[in-house]
Amino acid sequence: MQKTDEYIAKRLKWKAEKHSLPTQHSFLFESLPFENQKYYTELFKSQNIGIPVLVFTQPNNDKWTIIGTRKIVWGEYDKFQSLLIENIKEMKPESLVKLMETGKVTKESIKKADWDELTITNLNSEKFIIPAFKGSDFFAMWNILLMNRQLNRK
Repeated sequence: MQKTDEYIAKRLKWKAEKHSLPTQHSFLFESLPFENQKYYTELFKSQNIGIPVLVFTQPNNDKWTIIGTRKIVWGEYDKFQSLLIENIKEMKPESLVKLMETGKVTKESIKKADWDELTITNLNSEKFIIPAFKGSDFFAMWNILLMNRQLNRK
């Protein structure tokens, strides 16, 4: 069954509601002020992200992440990258990836409440670091991306 963008957007909104979104640093794209919607839409109009559904921000910088029905787009100011949802192979917290690489993983070194970047590996084993606000926003984004990946599987 081919899932439409509208169907996927509805499911993503449902999942966002289950994670108590929107919050102070995460928003439904459709509830952003018109100027902001227009800015983002113009910025990545050539990216074919599907319907933009959720926006995640970090309060101490200008990093942002937008989850669309077909792609995830992230960046800072007007510089951005994107990745097809169906090309996501693996997702892990960036802090955990760094700790695993150093081999110094202890319970004390893993503070889940401070996680604010997700490392996504694509099918070509390229790694991308995706920002969100720490805590519940981060875990909501991670869970929503997991569901979106399932919905975009062929």
